[in-house]
Amino acid sequence: MKIVALCLLAASPLVAASQSLRHTHHEKDRELSSENDAKIRIIGGSLASVSRFSYAVSLQDTWGHFCGGSLIAPDVVLTAAHCTGGGEYKAVIGRENIYSSNTGDVVYKKREVRHPKYDSGTTENDFALVFLTRATNADVAMAKINSRSSVPSVGQSVSVMGWGDVVAADDLMQLSEELRAVEVKAISNSVCEASSGRVNGVWDSYKNQIFDVMLCASDPNQDACQGDSGGPLVIKGSSSNGSGDTIVGLVSWGIGCASDIFPGVYSRVSEGYDWIKEEVCSGSVDPPASLCGGDSSSSSSGSGGSSSSFSSSSNTSWKTLVEEDFESGYGKFKDGGSDVAYYKSVKGRSGVVRIQAGNGRRSSFFSNNVLLNNKSYDKFKVVFSFYANSMESDDRFCLDYSVDGGTVWRKQKCWQSGTQFSNLQWYDGETVMINPSSSNFDSLIIRFRCDGNSVQDDVLFDKVEIQGQA
Repeated sequence: MKIVALCLLAASPLVAASQSLRHTHHEKDRELSSENDAKIRIIGGSLASVSRFSYAVSLQDTWGHFCGGSLIAPDVVLTAAHCTGGGEYKAVIGRENIYSSNTGDVVYKKREVRHPKYDSGTTENDFALVFLTRATNADVAMAKINSRSSVPSVGQSVSVMGWGDVVAADDLMQLSEELRAVEVKAISNSVCEASSGRVNGVWDSYKNQIFDVMLCASDPNQDACQGDSGGPLVIKGSSSNGSGDTIVGLVSWGIGCASDIFPGVYSRVSEGYDWIKEEVCSGSVDPPASLCGGDSSSSSSGSGGSSSSFSSSSNTSWKTLVEEDFESGYGKFKDGGSDVAYYKSVKGRSGVVRIQAGNGRRSSFFSNNVLLNNKSYDKFKVVFSFYANSMESDDRFCLDYSVDGGTVWRKQKCWQSGTQFSNLQWYDGETVMINPSSSNFDSLIIRFRCDGNSVQDDVLFDKVEIQGQA
């Protein structure tokens, strides 16, 4: 019987020679740790209905499918960090056949954020979030995001899915046009690290390559492989659309595919949970209430995390509270001190506010007190354009807010240079969600604050809009 597999692996010169990251090898415009040949396939799997795993996403560039992912908010895909690195690509959502255009939805990448501690050499913290240009219009049920380190337990059945290579032979790759899934079992990291043996005549070992941020799973003749990278490893729930599933891992790397010696290695989602939650809840245009409201209740399967489902028709409308383009000065904003300046025209834009250095209030500008007129807004959205200059890797800028007239400020989100933005380019439509912890307030102030270490560290702002949703 022919073995079928879906795997995505890319060889890294910093690890064992036959170890591969599990993405396809055509990502020529992406920053990968290696340009060596890479293959990934779901081995021993069977066809799976996209409606059953409706959160499963195919990431595609001009060459076609290169990685998998999971839709965890209407505009956010969770995938592997080694799948990202630049270039234009899109998320294909809710399609039985990923190359058919008559079903599902296609949304392009807006920006990508790698985990700040991702190490391309060891593949630790192999997490990334892809923020899309808009929320999907597909009716998608999201899986839970596991928050508990004890899940999955050793020996527990878990399922992995993808559109990777379906040919077992190493010298031939054929990506699946339809989603495939396979069931494997979780094993302990100590057993995983002890794996060693010969693959294609070459001796190899997992010794000193398995870390706490990783999770291993295996089953004879079944595995993920090239093309499956970034796809979810889940504990299946009882729901027919996947809303009861719990994502416990992301396809990351391995030696061979469906090897009876070397298990598949996944990024352990519980280790990245706090970072995922922070980024999604502050950056999504419509963050899932169950994740961003702090719901971490357990399911009957013993998993932990947050789940939700959504469709575009369920979104309520947003009301614009402040809209400022700075064409006539600071307008509805005020400068915080000497590290703030206004320009009529700079960097190809008219009406620009600059903040620099890292001197607290002096390096910030803030909105006038936005009176809510007894309206019961439970969340807010800030949309803005920015441009950074001379910001080094340890520099950042932050968005803070206050609901008591500016007496107490709460940091909502910070953007780190090098990981969340690059210098010398405009970023338009950057979006941050604010969900005040207090339910008793009648005003809102936001401020942008530079947190650099030199007067050479500049961040420019062109437009700012504040919206509210009841």
